[in-house]
Amino acid sequence: MMSDKAGSTHAIPTEEVVALLESMADLPYLGEPVSQLEHSLQAGAAMRAAGGDDEAVLAAVLHDIGRAPALRTKGEPHEITGQRWCAEEISERAGYLVGAHVPAKRVLVVIDPAYGDELSSTSVATLRTQGGPASKDEVDAFLAHPWAADALELRRADDAAKVPGGDALDMDEVVALLDVR
Repeated sequence: MMSDKAGSTHAIPTEEVVALLESMADLPYLGEPVSQLEHSLQAGAAMRAAGGDDEAVLAAVLHDIGRAPALRTKGEPHEITGQRWCAEEISERAGYLVGAHVPAKRVLVVIDPAYGDELSSTSVATLRTQGGPASKDEVDAFLAHPWAADALELRRADDAAKVPGGDALDMDEVVALLDVR
């Protein structure tokens, strides 16, 4: 089992996580040309390709888990729902990375001027509803976190994971990640 620095262990059954992910197979991804499940599995593959460790790859797969029908909370942003669920069921770090994927986009448009040009039209539109570019204080606070670099990499994996038929983990690879917790 994965243990966070506080020493607690997280043991949600693998089958329950797989069921949550599979419940996203028919969910559209905000106007992007892939389903929520395809997007999640592609994000995991992109995080692995970027050199992410197993916990970061799993967080990339789960970054939108807050959109799963069984977890959705009316009025709460999906990243907050997902952060809480991952922190409780996977690990503190996975929870942080999931919760940070939206603020990471806001930070990246400030610290990497070319990043905004690479965003899909859907991501540009959601950036506006998510608060737009981060302020200097928000950027500084974000970058001060010990897992900030991983969160920025997860965000880039998220952005790369919108390609019909693109590289993706398969569910057996996700199960293997869950089984090493």
